[in-house]
Amino acid sequence: MKEIKAYIRPMVLDSVILHSENAGARVSTVIRVDARGAGVEKFAVEHRLFNMYAAKYSAVAKLEIVCGDNDAGRFAGVIRKGAHPGATGDGRIFITDIGFALNIRNTRTGEEAL
Repeated sequence: MKEIKAYIRPMVLDSVILHSENAGARVSTVIRVDARGAGVEKFAVEHRLFNMYAAKYSAVAKLEIVCGDNDAGRFAGVIRKGAHPGATGDGRIFITDIGFALNIRNTRTGEEAL
């Protein structure tokens, strides 16, 4: 199993989630986070944010999807397509291995836990 973590602009989140679900994503989580990076710093300078914190960090949506090994590349492509207006700060996608999964309610493990 794989976990996909995508850090994307909040304004594209609804579209990315819809496309991910239509592509078959069954387990996902959305977290609102503040991120810092080259695109964020450029955005902050361009918009002349005066607050020290706001000048370094920007609101970002973190989308997490857990899926089977064979689906990870496809879901990453769906996320990229939906989150790519082509500007600095479009985001990042990371894929990591999941060593174990357990569905608490029915005690299924592995991909059956999804």
